[in-house]
Amino acid sequence: MPTTQSLQQQQGWFRRKAHHFNSYDVSIDSSQQQTFSAWEDFANRAIPEQYPPDLEIEPIHIEIDLFIDLVKRQATGHVTTTVIARRANVGTLTLHAQDLEIASVADSIGREINWEYDGTELHLQWVELFEANERRDIVIAYQVTEPVDGIYFSKPDDAYPNLPWYAATDHETERARHWLPCLDLPNVRTTLDFRLRAETRFTILANGEQIDEVVHDDAERQGTKTAHWRLEQRCPSYLICFAIGDFTTADDGSYHDGSKEIPCAYFCSPYHSPDDLLRTFGRTKKMMAWMTKKLALPFPYPKYYQFALPGIGGAMENISLVSWTDGLLQDETFAQEYGWLVDQINVHEMAHSYFGDAIVCRDFAHGWLKESWATYIEQLWREDEYSAEEAQYVYYLHAEKYFAEADRYQRPIVTRRFKSSWDMYDAHLYEGGACRLHTLRCEIGDEIFFAATHDYLQRYSEQVVETDDFRHVFEEHSGRSLGRFFDQWFHKPGYPDLEITFKFEVRRKLGTFTIKQKQVDRDAGIPPFHFRTEIGWIDAEGLAHTQAITVDREVQIISVPMDAKPEQVRFDAENRLLHRLAFNPGDQMLRRQLTQAPEIIGRIQAAKELAKTGKRINLQAIVVAYKQEGFWGVRREFAAALGKANHEVAIEGLVEIVATEQDPMVLRFVFDAIGNYRDSRVRKAVIERVNCADLPYMALSAAYYALGAQRQAAPFEQLAEASMQEGFNGIVQGGALRALSASRQAEAVDLLLERIDYGATSQYARPAAVIALGDLGKGLEKRDRERIIEKLIDLLRDPQRRIRSAAVFALGTMQATEAIAALETYARSVTKQVAVGVERVIDQIRSASKTDGSAVKHELEELREKMRLLEDQIQRMDAKIALDG
Repeated sequence: MPTTQSLQQQQGWFRRKAHHFNSYDVSIDSSQQQTFSAWEDFANRAIPEQYPPDLEIEPIHIEIDLFIDLVKRQATGHVTTTVIARRANVGTLTLHAQDLEIASVADSIGREINWEYDGTELHLQWVELFEANERRDIVIAYQVTEPVDGIYFSKPDDAYPNLPWYAATDHETERARHWLPCLDLPNVRTTLDFRLRAETRFTILANGEQIDEVVHDDAERQGTKTAHWRLEQRCPSYLICFAIGDFTTADDGSYHDGSKEIPCAYFCSPYHSPDDLLRTFGRTKKMMAWMTKKLALPFPYPKYYQFALPGIGGAMENISLVSWTDGLLQDETFAQEYGWLVDQINVHEMAHSYFGDAIVCRDFAHGWLKESWATYIEQLWREDEYSAEEAQYVYYLHAEKYFAEADRYQRPIVTRRFKSSWDMYDAHLYEGGACRLHTLRCEIGDEIFFAATHDYLQRYSEQVVETDDFRHVFEEHSGRSLGRFFDQWFHKPGYPDLEITFKFEVRRKLGTFTIKQKQVDRDAGIPPFHFRTEIGWIDAEGLAHTQAITVDREVQIISVPMDAKPEQVRFDAENRLLHRLAFNPGDQMLRRQLTQAPEIIGRIQAAKELAKTGKRINLQAIVVAYKQEGFWGVRREFAAALGKANHEVAIEGLVEIVATEQDPMVLRFVFDAIGNYRDSRVRKAVIERVNCADLPYMALSAAYYALGAQRQAAPFEQLAEASMQEGFNGIVQGGALRALSASRQAEAVDLLLERIDYGATSQYARPAAVIALGDLGKGLEKRDRERIIEKLIDLLRDPQRRIRSAAVFALGTMQATEAIAALETYARSVTKQVAVGVERVIDQIRSASKTDGSAVKHELEELREKMRLLEDQIQRMDAKIALDG
């Protein structure tokens, strides 16, 4: 397992904003996080299709009046919900309310109302039925203590005296119900008033604009204050947010859009500084200026605040109050290698202010209208504000992330069949959808694409939408019938998976491209895609030629006249079409393409194809090209290609690159690549670079893992010492902990068992220790394996949610059949979307046991152990008899 994940894997994981059972921490390798998933559920006809609820009585305003007690981890008070009847003669409403202590439910003016609560849903029935468009208020008094989800509490304790004080919400996709009685689905949107009371020492933040803040001096409420926040725009439950705590603050002034000011401010725990906040979020106003111009709309909300805390998963676009994990906050060193990615996340979450917040998807089936768009905005931001190369690299990373997931399963982007709504938040929705938007843009042209986008945003602002709403706008602007485009790209699974060959006939002066769509499966009903793109070639004089083509068959042969054999041949060189490409027109042509292709994806594709050949001359060409390459993203991919080549030339090249590469944006990927090889030269080169003490955090973390991967040759004492040094955000410490596991040395078991105890390791790196222990344990003998499994089972009760998540993952890694009962118990104690993930781990363990005979192996190991003990007893008896004799 690589110590650091590829950038596209990082981006994909950070966008998984809700707390899946495998919550992300910078110290955990997210490439492993989605291993245990029964994604075949998308195609399982036994799973019912999901639809939005009827809204005969619809909530339109919620007033939240609660005392948030951070000491008791408790919320107490009442919520007043205003509802409206969409038709006459209705009187029943069901709200989601998970494990609340409901004291009373009443109509605000005393109308008789019957209510029943089953611990999951609150069923309301008015005796007097509604008239059409009539409004009524329901007042629900309740309390919730240590909710299983929705609100996260943190406070210092003896083991972690520096833990921050906070209470903060995090809801996507259906988790508001764990503290707030509401209709917890996206097509229900309400305006909001918060009256939140907490200790006077704490900062109180919420959606919208602050109306006032009052310090109480009466005996009952002395030492507390109440902050009143109001959001006048309608908000779905998953975007409702408040954060209360002891916060470090950085005021970044206001963005002026010409008509109003948008205050921008950032908050975190005292672990980080105001400088860290400004370093991390300091480009926010620049992004807002770009985005309001790009989308031709003013910013839709009264402020733009962001807070970052430990325990929050990834980043989440709550209206006017975006939440982040504080593992992404940056000091000067971390900013050098992570600033680019954090800016991508920042602009992504801001884009949701339009795509997802102002315009809300009617239900989860249409989630691409927010997540695909926010992901595509990342590419547009780089294109406009930086360079074509950076935009191309974002597109490349998005496509690669999607392809990697599509290798495991494929689903339509728009589907109603899912076990948990959180399942929809995958690389299909984010990266796969973003690449499809780029394909649509190339299909209809920039002028029409952006004009239609502006119209869509203006037309549907503050409304709910479905995919057809979006399609109709684009059809109006383009005059095109886009039904086939949306059917094949959004309503059906798959993408063009192309294998292309090229042949030049000297006598006929004819170049022939044979294009095969490998994804076609007639039996499964998967047809060939219909698409338009270009083929191209460069002639002997260096002149570039292109020809537009239309492809609509499984195998298509296209011949074009050429005066002589071309120097290079290309397919879709401008990256107009989402597709996977296998195309080697000849090693010599690829070696030219490696350095001469004007666009970065062409150079990357050449390196990948050349590395596959395993030929010395081609691998040497990649090493030489690496030294000449100016763009950091291409060097990353060149290093990755060398890391997969398994060749002497690749080792020699990477050893040299390790010694010379200085770019923090590239270094950790170089260490990832060289860590694939176990070789004395690798060990020597990495140790020398580590001892230079000039490596940024992620690079040093990756370097430690590369050393651990040397197995018995790993410098174990050096790694053990590094695993005790906390450091910034626990990044390097996490790499050292994983390196101990990678070493496969027996001494690592006891060290890792010590490191995972509560309080023994920093809260930032401790999840990495758990993951590392599971990875180490999968190859151990019975005694150590049992010790690890027992410890991991104990961690399912750990106070920290991230540790519980890591323990689930580690038990799955170990295929621990012994833990199934404990995992089943744990699944019953968590939210539905978390439970679905845990259940999939259980399914994977059972499936692996059936496949590889793990259960039989364990029984055989136990039998062998008994035989060994019996033999020991017999030998001792024989020795005693011989001695007595």
